[in-house]
Amino acid sequence: MILTRFNMFFKENKNWLFSNYCIIYIIFLISYVLFYLFQWPIYAGDTDLWYHLNGGRYILEHNSIPRDSSFFSFIEPPREWVDYYWLFQLLVYKIYTFSGYYGLVFLRALIFIAIMLLIYLILNKNLKDKPTIYRAITFSLFVLFLIPRFHLIRPHMFTYLFIVLFIYILELKPRYTFFLPVVSILWVNLHGIVYPVMILIILAYLIDFFLNKIKEKKHIENRELLFLIPLIVSIGSVFLTPHRTDLTWVPFIPTEFASLYIFEIAKIKIEELFSFQVIKMTMPFGTIFNIIFFSSCIAIIIKIFNKKGKNISHFILFVAGIILLSKANRFRYEYALFSLPILKDFIQLLEINNLREKFLKPVFAILTTLFIVSSFLTVKETFAYMPKKYPFSQRNLPEGICTFLNRIDAHGKVFNHPNYGGYLQWVLYPKYKIFMDMEIPFLFLNEDIFTANNAFTSETGLNYIIGKYRPQFIIAPSGNSQFKTLIKKYPDYTAVFFDETGILYVDKVSFPIIAKEYELKEIDPYNLYQINIDKIITEKKDENILTEVLKMHNIYPDCILTNQILALIYNKRQEFEQSLKYVEKIIRSYPELPIGYKLKGDALQGLQKFDEALISYENALNRTINKVEIYREIGNTYMKKKAFKKAYKTFKLITDPFTQKDYKFFYDVCMAAMLSGNVKDAKILFNYAYSLVPQEDKKWQEKYLKLAEQLILKK
Repeated sequence: MILTRFNMFFKENKNWLFSNYCIIYIIFLISYVLFYLFQWPIYAGDTDLWYHLNGGRYILEHNSIPRDSSFFSFIEPPREWVDYYWLFQLLVYKIYTFSGYYGLVFLRALIFIAIMLLIYLILNKNLKDKPTIYRAITFSLFVLFLIPRFHLIRPHMFTYLFIVLFIYILELKPRYTFFLPVVSILWVNLHGIVYPVMILIILAYLIDFFLNKIKEKKHIENRELLFLIPLIVSIGSVFLTPHRTDLTWVPFIPTEFASLYIFEIAKIKIEELFSFQVIKMTMPFGTIFNIIFFSSCIAIIIKIFNKKGKNISHFILFVAGIILLSKANRFRYEYALFSLPILKDFIQLLEINNLREKFLKPVFAILTTLFIVSSFLTVKETFAYMPKKYPFSQRNLPEGICTFLNRIDAHGKVFNHPNYGGYLQWVLYPKYKIFMDMEIPFLFLNEDIFTANNAFTSETGLNYIIGKYRPQFIIAPSGNSQFKTLIKKYPDYTAVFFDETGILYVDKVSFPIIAKEYELKEIDPYNLYQINIDKIITEKKDENILTEVLKMHNIYPDCILTNQILALIYNKRQEFEQSLKYVEKIIRSYPELPIGYKLKGDALQGLQKFDEALISYENALNRTINKVEIYREIGNTYMKKKAFKKAYKTFKLITDPFTQKDYKFFYDVCMAAMLSGNVKDAKILFNYAYSLVPQEDKKWQEKYLKLAEQLILKK
């Protein structure tokens, strides 16, 4: 019925659909992006958002912008700087206090919509005009290019909004320049460090205006002052911030050393611009930018030789974009947006020369179709690893350690790695002060991050921190086994808590009661991913470990590591109902990860709920790249269900007799093959498998001999 109605609708509206396919494509593409963007939670791609929230809270509570801006840090001497995004901090904090993370998700989507609307208008002049295929493709390139920048909430998104707004008004609506001073004041207070970008845009169009006057030998008319005065006032807005003249030098702080450890301010390598890849019909970010880059370069070359319409503003913006691009990776976005006017001119030239008609129509149609399909697949891939907990995912955040620190009766200094500093200050200040965050090199110095890194990797570095600051707490990054050796030389510090991101040490001298109550004695927090449950059970350490882990779990029930340890122990002890309690917590907190579903499948398999176990294993398969272990458990489940054909079919997916060395697994495969009726396969596999069994392993030698007897009896 639905298909019949669709066919009728298509026949009745065929002409309209074909004449408006470009706008239909754009609407569907934007809708598809927004479908994902509204579902994309606030998560820790970095922890910058939270130092902005903390800054906004400080401004609101103290009714002033901090001059000693390292107010959350115990570093000495205090660092001073210009809080060039104070208004952004205040804005996101007010939104957060009003509507929580939901409001921040909405803010991000709203700004993205506004930017894309302005880009569409720049390329198409107004909403009534039908976009050509050239304009639709160019527009979609900008959509795909900007999506990754909107995974996170940062003040840059306002810069991109204001760039396209300035270009739109100056390019197409010059009578509305009276509005720009207001925009410029907002801009320099929301993200003031990029004020040179604003001035570049204004100067480009001012130079264009005066050169045209000189060329035409005309005087400035009174009505034209309505265009000029707002632009001059906009330039002066740089001084209309709480920092006055202090803002002017901030964009010129050297970032050469910071570029060695912060990717976005590293310089682009020339060879990166010549990399064009299409992976499974999707376009990587670098490829999308390179298409925009080379298209704008071709456009500028053609414009130089084209006698008509030489807008000097377009040349200036292009050159300014090239200069910015040479400075840092992050300026790819400014370059792309600066190239909009020149690309618009290029599109007009293509349409005038009717290139589509001169080019082979079938080839053009095929390439266009492939691009449209690729654009949707690229959007899907961009959001492929979406955290599932909404509207806020605590994954990759020190949530457990922060919960512990706020629960205990303590205060003081917390020495931390800078990567997590943004979130730590947001959750812990003012009860605790941390060492630093990633506001480098504008607040903290390159020397500060060197000191922080050195403390976690060298004896001299750690000795410096303890000797100078004597922090009451230290958060060591997870997996840093080197620090485990270093901290042993300071017996006053003992590990008391851990989560997915770090291990918390407390100074016994400062807080002896906390150290005594929570000291980790039974479990090694540096070896959690290689924990040997069989050995723990054999050595009868499981009760002591359960006691220690449950103590942490009661403080922070959402820790994936403690829930995983508890589930593994209870599964091994065949207390499957107990295991399921902790497995469900993993799934609730981290629904995008496979481990919760895998452990749930193990528990359900133990309870002989085989159909439910298979569903859990399928969920785990859909969330992991390494599928071997899960396929193995699916095969085992089918074996227990006596669905031998399905078991053998599953085992075959992960069985390679030429590389497989696990003779215990091979035994299961041989049994599945035999019981499913594939006796010939079973005999071939048996010959490979039996040769792998060590002579000293009498138990498995005997099992294989019994299997051989069964195979002999089979025809």
